[in-house]
Amino acid sequence: RVSNLPLRLLALDHGADLVWSEEIVAQKLAACERVVNEEVGTVEYWTRPEVEGSRTRALFTTARERDKLVLQLGVGDAATALSAAQVVAGDVAALDINCGCPKHFSVSGGMGAALLKRPETIADIVKTLKRNLPLPVSCKIRLLETEEQTVSLMQTLERAGVDALSVHCRYVPQRSRTPAHRHMLSPLVQCVGVPVIGNGDVTTYR
Repeated sequence: RVSNLPLRLLALDHGADLVWSEEIVAQKLAACERVVNEEVGTVEYWTRPEVEGSRTRALFTTARERDKLVLQLGVGDAATALSAAQVVAGDVAALDINCGCPKHFSVSGGMGAALLKRPETIADIVKTLKRNLPLPVSCKIRLLETEEQTVSLMQTLERAGVDALSVHCRYVPQRSRTPAHRHMLSPLVQCVGVPVIGNGDVTTYR
């Protein structure tokens, strides 16, 4: 519902250093056609009729943000991640693997929070993208059941070559009605040598 093009451009106009896209399902993106819309100055990725029947739509749209745009992928395996990333590599600054979305469409497809139970799969995705593309790769995760498990996952991804980590300071079953456990972020920041971005209930600059 958010993180689409109008909000991203608004954030950039107000001084944001980077912006993240909405979660884009990699399997659909891999089959998209890149279309330059010169009339409005956008680059659009359209689904193909042979994939979605007679109905086509713009799955993802970008404009004047290439050097600051992090594309967030919903994906469950390395091969699909690479196929999708290769389609958009020239239009984004970095790639982010969503390993935290708890919604049914994501988890049922082996994406999002389902990946938290398969750290070796996340590591494989990171390694594959880093090996084949010149783009930074980050991962967005959630808190696991214990701090030790969360630390272990973060260190596994650091060894795989991840460039940054975002930690949504809630557990998988929790939604926005539950206050984020922001006090748990500090020890996690100390456990790895890559940048760690706090996520969840961030309402002020400080």
